[in-house]
Amino acid sequence: MTAATLVTLGGSAARTLVCIPHAGGSVVAFRAWVRGAAAAGLAVRAVHWEDEPGRSSIESRADALAAELQGIAEPWVLLGHSLGALIAAETIRRITGPAPELVVLCAAAPPGYPRDFPAGVLAAPEAAMVQYVTRLGGTPDDILMNPNFRPQLLKHLRNDLNLIERYEPAFDGPLTLPVSVYGGASDASVPIEALGGWQAFARQARVRIFPGNHFFLHGRPAEVCREVAADCMRTSPDRLGG
Repeated sequence: MTAATLVTLGGSAARTLVCIPHAGGSVVAFRAWVRGAAAAGLAVRAVHWEDEPGRSSIESRADALAAELQGIAEPWVLLGHSLGALIAAETIRRITGPAPELVVLCAAAPPGYPRDFPAGVLAAPEAAMVQYVTRLGGTPDDILMNPNFRPQLLKHLRNDLNLIERYEPAFDGPLTLPVSVYGGASDASVPIEALGGWQAFARQARVRIFPGNHFFLHGRPAEVCREVAADCMRTSPDRLGG
């Protein structure tokens, strides 16, 4: 069984930013966003997953999150990073209650785009996994190379990447909410040209490129939050797909 819990990280605002972490990530990744988000008029809540490795999927996480999001009363935005972006795209197809003003997909190639992590990720050699993490950036070497931390880090990452490896998207039409796609100019995993592929799933998707790698959004959270707030102001019927 998969469960999703919204963790309030801080801030008080009229609009809530719900954040879904990257593969191997957790709510901790968004703790540093509180101040920058508040300055942009956003309160931060991040998603914590409870599921059994090997028995969950992108779809089951989307089911659980869609159910959890029914309790949000204030205006809100859904933001997903990497794996989180795929979960976000699936989640908004399942929402039956109040919909978000905007969906923000960060550092993610669209469904069907070739993935660059080691094939057969659950059994891939540790050296290949370390090389992949190093290429992405965002993980300090002292953590990645620490024999006390590396095994658990890679285990968590493998389990999450396995969700992507097993993912078989079945979109039956374009997303009908305003969608923004954010990418890093030097992202070694998701090249800039891949981001435009989201327009096949959300025709009016707006692509924005930030300086940085796959983890650009955590290097400049205040700038990302300002752009999210600006995109909410731009939201209008002419940005809707469908």
